[in-house]
Amino acid sequence: MNKLPFQNSDPAHTDFQFLEDLSTAYWYSEALFAAIGLNLFDHIENGNDRPRSLSEAARCREAELTRLMRVLTRIELVYEFEGQWCNSQSARTFLLSESPDYMGDFLLYRQYMQPQWGALAQRAAREDRPIRPFLSRDDDYEVRNFHYVRSTDRLIRQKVPEILQLVRRESWRGPLLDIGGGAGTLGRALIRTRPDESAVLFDLPEVIRAARKIHPAPEDWRQLRAVGGDFRFHPFAGAQFGLIVMSNFLHAYNPDTARELLESALKLLRPDGLVLIHDYFPDRRGRSPHKGAFYDLNMMINTYDGGCRDAVEIAEWLGQAGMERVTVLDLQTDTSVILAGRRRPAQICETEWDDWLYTAREIGFSDARHIVPAQVMTAPWVRMKCRFGCRGYGKGLQCPPYSMPHDELRPLLESYSHALMVQGSPPGRDFHDKLLELERQAFLSEFHKALVFGAGPCPVCKTCAVDEGCKNPEKARPAMEACGIDVYETARNAGFQVMPVTERHGYVKYFGLLLME
Repeated sequence: MNKLPFQNSDPAHTDFQFLEDLSTAYWYSEALFAAIGLNLFDHIENGNDRPRSLSEAARCREAELTRLMRVLTRIELVYEFEGQWCNSQSARTFLLSESPDYMGDFLLYRQYMQPQWGALAQRAAREDRPIRPFLSRDDDYEVRNFHYVRSTDRLIRQKVPEILQLVRRESWRGPLLDIGGGAGTLGRALIRTRPDESAVLFDLPEVIRAARKIHPAPEDWRQLRAVGGDFRFHPFAGAQFGLIVMSNFLHAYNPDTARELLESALKLLRPDGLVLIHDYFPDRRGRSPHKGAFYDLNMMINTYDGGCRDAVEIAEWLGQAGMERVTVLDLQTDTSVILAGRRRPAQICETEWDDWLYTAREIGFSDARHIVPAQVMTAPWVRMKCRFGCRGYGKGLQCPPYSMPHDELRPLLESYSHALMVQGSPPGRDFHDKLLELERQAFLSEFHKALVFGAGPCPVCKTCAVDEGCKNPEKARPAMEACGIDVYETARNAGFQVMPVTERHGYVKYFGLLLME
């Protein structure tokens, strides 16, 4: 069973991300409660399955509702196909008011109980142990700002080591400009890798004051000069920088302002300089598939007009501003880094495969995972299931007994170093065509050994010319199971959730495999 991020407790690991996911677990329940309260699942089932019609039926603002729908799609309560939304199996069973198994009232009762949980500490404490809130809305702005800056400082400290690893192969020179860097945690760590260079920490004056309280030691400001102001209006008097850092900065603004700020920053970049953007990106789905979309909702709720931008959108802005080389790298935590410059950023071999995960999703697959061929399980019994259980046995050249047996497939797998496993859904010909497109793009990207295996009988021809030979060898591909691959075990090795379909209208998953070298 796939776990939600905040369920992944493991005493063998001491990373911070699990605790951060625990602290935001209520985001999931609030999104669920909002969707039930707005009757979104009923409206979708009644045919209001596009942004305009759904917002009108639910009497919501279209832009804000679309951001909520993105979260519901990411946690798979809703699916999106060609611009239309449809309910998942669980939503159709438990969240439609007309369903005999409707549980919406029960779930909203959980919401009714929620405020009492806010008094858990008081309930546990003795009477002589008063509980003061960590931060109150009654606290003045300076106090609230200090706690915000300190909290972001603690968070970025957890991410600094990995970001330094990503940047360590880059040949950037100072000076460094850290825009909106709060206490300067990331900029400070980066400039210390260049002892002879200097850096400027630029943020609002009240943020700079908080930063000096958080880092009072003189050595904390060695190489680093703090400047307070509003970046939208500050004159830099011709200054040029070799590295510009924007960490958790652009999401505080609307799209137009965010783009203007980015373009203003690029004007301060030397021709050989590098831009580093660290943020939550809703379209990144590799290591933390939910957080970017949820953080976008967080900005919608807690700022005037802030919102998280997609990494692909920011990459487009960078390209249009003359940044010819853009790389997006997911951290092991819930954020990502964009490196951009007029020179090609160094590629990190273990993260290169992230781009293929997104390529697969752009083609139309619902999910994709990078695996190694050793994780592809083969066994003799698999083809026996075809022989004793499939009506198509012997009727297709890509199926047993004509397809490659497992003992021949194993050496083939061992001649590859990487593989991509993708998940999709019917119809079969559509899934097959997407696999061929994925193979084509891999081949054109210099993976000349690219080869895909599909799901189920080859769908290219209505009737296979078994006696005459394959008429479309350029399109025909065998299924994984036809060659002896245990699809269930291989999919689970890749991290997919897979189980038999037990109901007539159950959700069907197809899996395909792309071998790459």
